[in-house]
Amino acid sequence: MIRRRLYIEERMSQLAVWSLRTAVFAIPVTVLGVALYWTETLDFEAAIRTVLAGLGLSALALLLALAAFIVIWNVGLKGLGRVIGAAVLAAFMLAPPAAIAALGLRLPAIHDVTTDVEDPPTFRALGFARSRAANPLDYAGGEVTRQQQDAYPGIKPIEFDATPDEIYNSLVSLVTRRKWHVIGATPPRGGLREGRIEAVARGLPFGLREDIVIRVRPTESGVRVDMRSVSRHGERDFGSNARRIDSLLADLAEERGRPRR
Repeated sequence: MIRRRLYIEERMSQLAVWSLRTAVFAIPVTVLGVALYWTETLDFEAAIRTVLAGLGLSALALLLALAAFIVIWNVGLKGLGRVIGAAVLAAFMLAPPAAIAALGLRLPAIHDVTTDVEDPPTFRALGFARSRAANPLDYAGGEVTRQQQDAYPGIKPIEFDATPDEIYNSLVSLVTRRKWHVIGATPPRGGLREGRIEAVARGLPFGLREDIVIRVRPTESGVRVDMRSVSRHGERDFGSNARRIDSLLADLAEERGRPRR
């Protein structure tokens, strides 16, 4: 008598299949949005919608993976590897934005930071290089000033016992080293006028453009440096403007051999 063995083929969970497919598809969508904004192919609004679509797909993939895991656990279908892969990819895509959002909740909802809140440095060349959809360059003051001073009390002007040209040349060197895109530069000419550097830098998140102006003013005892950094888009800068100002002035102080504060 020949015994026949009965083989029961385990079915694959379709939820597991689609969770992985969705997670994989979310990666190029998100990266594409960032890349197109970085290369200035898309404007901010279109790029952020693309990025949000990619992040939304990642969140959907995570939900599908969770649902697939429950089905696999209860029914015994195949696809656990796909579930784990989808969950890892989705978490990888969602973790950085989640961390940035958590950081943003602890920081003020401002996008304009300056060392001189009474007479902030003004933009000249950059005023003509920005689109109408960008944040305004007029300093708001009031509540913006209060929030900045509460969150970043160390953002203050810095003074040196040196000539305006020496400090200006040091600043040009530091700006060049950071690879900021200089839009306009006006040397002080021995203190006959204000020195000025206007440049564009990239900040977090997603390489958002931030406009910078650095002012070099002669004083009775030497020279004073003020700096302002303004995010071109978005209501929050996630602290990037304050970090940029603090970093540049700290490097300038170190180069000139004096304490920052």
